[in-house]
Amino acid sequence: MTAEINNVSQDYAKIVQSADLDREINPLCTNIDDMLARLDEFETLLSSVRAESNGIMANHVCSILSFSDNFEELRTRIDNLEVFVGAVSANLNEVERSVDVAEQELNVTDYSLKGLLFKPLKAKLTAPDPAAAQTLPRTNLVAGDFQPVSIYSSDEYFGAAATPEEPQVA
Repeated sequence: MTAEINNVSQDYAKIVQSADLDREINPLCTNIDDMLARLDEFETLLSSVRAESNGIMANHVCSILSFSDNFEELRTRIDNLEVFVGAVSANLNEVERSVDVAEQELNVTDYSLKGLLFKPLKAKLTAPDPAAAQTLPRTNLVAGDFQPVSIYSSDEYFGAAATPEEPQVA
């Protein structure tokens, strides 16, 4: 058994003597040094980001908190603007519907200048079919007069327009 132990120990000694430790360990040490340098750079970058973030927080949090008093007014103005946009959209839809009715009444399908000028006149000269009269759409006429669609008044949303005073001549 001692002979086997001597053989094994000699084999291990040959392996350790044949190994070039500098060649195998130097790349590891170089990689570790590179990682440590990168870690230092990252730590420096992280500390500068923290310092900048703290500066931003100190400067802007105060201004945000001071704006909180005006935030309710801003929210109210935005809500009012949304109501106004909804009213304008509804008015626009109603005006478009009125235009569609007028186009159907005047039988306008050609939007060229010639079609817009002559086709309604031509339609007025020809008598309508009794069968077609039953299918006519709702009309914009009341007692033979055009009734425009009522639309919003800007004074309801923005207040009455201030009339500039005329300069006094002395």
